[in-house]
Amino acid sequence: MRLTVFGATGGTGRLVVRRALEEGHLVTAVARRPEAVDEQHPGLEVVKGDVMDPRTLKIATDTDAVVYLVGPTGFGSTAVYTRGVENTVEAMTAAGVKRAVIVTNGLVNTPSDGFPQRLLKMVLRSTVLKGSYDDHVRLQKIVHRLPLDWTVVRPPRLLDSPARGVYRTALDVGLRNGLAIGRADLADAVLQVVGDPKTYRHAVDVAY
Repeated sequence: MRLTVFGATGGTGRLVVRRALEEGHLVTAVARRPEAVDEQHPGLEVVKGDVMDPRTLKIATDTDAVVYLVGPTGFGSTAVYTRGVENTVEAMTAAGVKRAVIVTNGLVNTPSDGFPQRLLKMVLRSTVLKGSYDDHVRLQKIVHRLPLDWTVVRPPRLLDSPARGVYRTALDVGLRNGLAIGRADLADAVLQVVGDPKTYRHAVDVAY
C-alpha cells in the first residue's frame, strides 16, 4: 500500500513509518520540519506540510490510505483533532483518497470501563488533558459526517517501551482495565487497522 503519514516525527509516528516500511509499504511522511524525519529508506518520501495550514497540504492521487497521528503538544486548548483533520480531509478529497485512520486518545467513557477507569478519565478530562479531550469530543461529531472510510483509534496512556507483540482491541465498546499501550504496539495496531474493512466507520480501542 501507499500510505501518507501525518505526524511522522512524533513518538508514535516515527514507529509507524518504520514499521510500514519494514512491511513493504510505500510511505510519504508529512512533517512541519522534514529535516526531523531521520528514517532513510528507498520506499520513503518526506514532504513539508502543516495540518493547521491547508495551503501546505497535498496528497498524491495514488495514495491508498492516510494515517493521522498529529496530537496536542501542550496542556491547553487545541484544534489539531478538529481543524487539523478537516484540513487533511480537504486534501484527501482533492486527491480522491477515501481511507483514513485517525489516532486520538482514550479519554471518552465507554461501556467496558470499570470504576477506576471512569474515575481516572474524569480527573484527566477536567485537568491536564481537558483541551485534548474537548477537541476529541468535537472530532467525534465531525467524523460521522465525513464521506470517508474512517477509523478512529483510541489509545490510553502511551508507554515508551519495547513491543510486547500482544495487546487487546475492541470496536466501539472500550477495553476494561485498558490503562496503557506501548507506542511500538500501537504502531502495529494502527497498521493492522489500515487494511481492515471491518473497522471502517468505527472506533478501535487498543490497550494491554
